[in-house]
Amino acid sequence: MNKKTPRVCTLARACSVALAVFAHPALSADWMPELSIPARGSFGPSDAIRIVLPKLSYESLQRLTLELDDIDVTGLASRETHQLVFTPPQAMTWGQHHLRLIEHTPDGDIIERGVWTLEVRKNSRFREAELDSHITLNLVQRISDDQLVNAPKRGQANAGAQLRGAIANGDWRVHGNADVLYNSQEAQMPLANNQVDMGTYLLTGSTGMFSVNAGHHSVVPDGLVMQSYTRRGVSASVSSAESGASLTGFGLRTEDITSTQEGFDIGEVNHRINGVTATVYPVSSDRDALLVAATYLSGVGANQISIGAGGDTTATSGRAGSLIADGNLLEKHVRLRGEYAATEFDFDGRDTGNPPEHDQAYSAVAIFTPWHQLAVKNQPMAISVGVENKRIGTFFRSPAAPSGSTDREGIRGFASFDWFGLNAQLSLGHETDNVNDLALLPRTQATQGVVALTYAPLQIPTPEGQLPSPAWYGQPIYNITYADMDQVVKKAAAALASGALHATRYTTLSAMFNYTTWNWSISHTYGKDDDFINAAPDTESRMTQLSTYVRLGEKFWMNPSVQFSEVANRDNRSLDSDTTTAGLNLGYAYSQKISSNLGYSVNRQQVNDGSTNTRSHDLTGNLSWMLQPVQGRKPGIALTLEGQHHDAEDRVTSSNDQNYYQVFLKISVAWQATY
Repeated sequence: MNKKTPRVCTLARACSVALAVFAHPALSADWMPELSIPARGSFGPSDAIRIVLPKLSYESLQRLTLELDDIDVTGLASRETHQLVFTPPQAMTWGQHHLRLIEHTPDGDIIERGVWTLEVRKNSRFREAELDSHITLNLVQRISDDQLVNAPKRGQANAGAQLRGAIANGDWRVHGNADVLYNSQEAQMPLANNQVDMGTYLLTGSTGMFSVNAGHHSVVPDGLVMQSYTRRGVSASVSSAESGASLTGFGLRTEDITSTQEGFDIGEVNHRINGVTATVYPVSSDRDALLVAATYLSGVGANQISIGAGGDTTATSGRAGSLIADGNLLEKHVRLRGEYAATEFDFDGRDTGNPPEHDQAYSAVAIFTPWHQLAVKNQPMAISVGVENKRIGTFFRSPAAPSGSTDREGIRGFASFDWFGLNAQLSLGHETDNVNDLALLPRTQATQGVVALTYAPLQIPTPEGQLPSPAWYGQPIYNITYADMDQVVKKAAAALASGALHATRYTTLSAMFNYTTWNWSISHTYGKDDDFINAAPDTESRMTQLSTYVRLGEKFWMNPSVQFSEVANRDNRSLDSDTTTAGLNLGYAYSQKISSNLGYSVNRQQVNDGSTNTRSHDLTGNLSWMLQPVQGRKPGIALTLEGQHHDAEDRVTSSNDQNYYQVFLKISVAWQATY
């Protein structure tokens, strides 16, 4: 047999249940490496991997390549006596990893000297078992004050903990995360009656084809029937790793709730959305070719976004279903996505006796990307164009899209271009309302266009690989954005007559210039708003911002900024208004443990007719002493002295004047522990 021909793999060494290491024999009879197993019989995520080698010549060592999970890590390995040692630069993930040692022969062939499969485990019982905690505690004492109104208690405390844990073995895994909150001021807590409570949390379990989620999570990607819908509840899924198909059933809270109230909220049938969603990939050989997803849901609950929010709390009910197809054609140069949905919704309350309203919606998007890997003058160029057509009926409403748009029909085109630091984004759309063409409602049309250009010249490295020094004007970033929207009434009704309705346009110019130790930026925005039915005043607005950041040495930095804005009322110039805001922030580090910050800001607002004329000055500062930095499981402790002074003068209503200060002493404890 040729020495450079692969031979049948043999087991290099038997392992305990805690570590499965399978070694394949070398493809050359000259020599064979051996993997050294730690004394405890298992590898940890950060353990050094040692491979025992025979005595080899320097030329043979230079021809060796070490790969971990198909990534070349030779440059991170070192030689110790007769061992090749690789220490992972970051912790390896739990589970199996593949290690490979190959030799490149002088005549260009490759000899596979050894192949091993490593299973990184926590211990003999669990492949994965860990708990991460990030805890912060703040103890605050107000030690001095003057003229405070409705002052809170002098002593306050607040804390937060982010907990994450996981345990796994075989094909099962349980993972959880939770936010725990503490505040000595109960009124600031989610339920306003407990000092300790929970924020969001999620518990996930999986085994084989099955998985379960309980807590705050999203089930269906954003679409017509579910939009930004993260709620507390439960879901269960069954999926196929081979085909990618999945089926998920879920029950989620209608309103967005936090804290420990209602537990997992499984039994509250009058405040719940139930549903099922299925996903399949019809082209088994290529999952990117086509995805088909179907969703059905029904829900009952208050017509509001979150507990405690204002608005209509009428108990409503509804049903919704959608079908989505998303695929790629022509070697992924064309992407097509279409969605059709139908809803049945009871707008005026489920107990009024009035029938629910039925309606439909659809959306279709096509995106064309001419090239996936196009380079012009050795710089990658990306170009894409697309078109979207959407129709959402007047009475279309899904219980899982409480803030979703309705009564819209339109078409929008968009394009993007990126090359050599130049990025361009363009969007142009035309939209109408009253798509159900109700006789008593007007019909309006809106045309909107947006164009944004950004240019950040790239720095070309020298042949030695060094970036050149910035020019006298620094390393710049330029941007210009223009937006225009015009609305017209196409069908008159009620108090609206046919003709122009509203027009809004604005232009923003901005630039930033970066240097080695400082930068500065400037921006200006001009806007014009015309209301042709005199429901609101016609206005012109201007806003200019200027800021800079300067670092002097290693200890001192400063950040001055100023903003001017004015709004001209073209119907009544006596109502013109202007606002000026300026600020200066300073920072100084006396040492690695002691630092200070000082901030000052001034704000002026006035209206020409004298109805508003205010001035305010704010001064803040702190001196912080890091008693102990966070080191592993050792908590960090910082002591801070903070002060604030506020002086506000209302030259129209002197009773609104304010002048107070307060000084705090704060102890902060930060603890990051992993078990």
